[in-house]
Amino acid sequence: MDKTEFYQRLAAILDIEEVKQDDALTEFEQWDSLAILSVLAMADAKYGVTVKAEEIRAVVTAADLAGLVDAKIKHNCPGPVHS
Repeated sequence: MDKTEFYQRLAAILDIEEVKQDDALTEFEQWDSLAILSVLAMADAKYGVTVKAEEIRAVVTAADLAGLVDAKIKHNCPGPVHS
């Protein structure tokens, strides 16, 4: 997953200029239930993964959120086929 693109998409959801990896999500005035729903939708539409709202509420920083989505992507990818 391209983390720069992820942060850009997150910034668009929050309607702000930029999100940095160390930014605490709760510090953004716009980080609310609607933003969480938008992140859920983005994860599904863009990355093909299902993330639960409870999982998102447990993360602290933008990097934590990116890591959560990235882990879901890696978990969903089939491994190499062995003959």
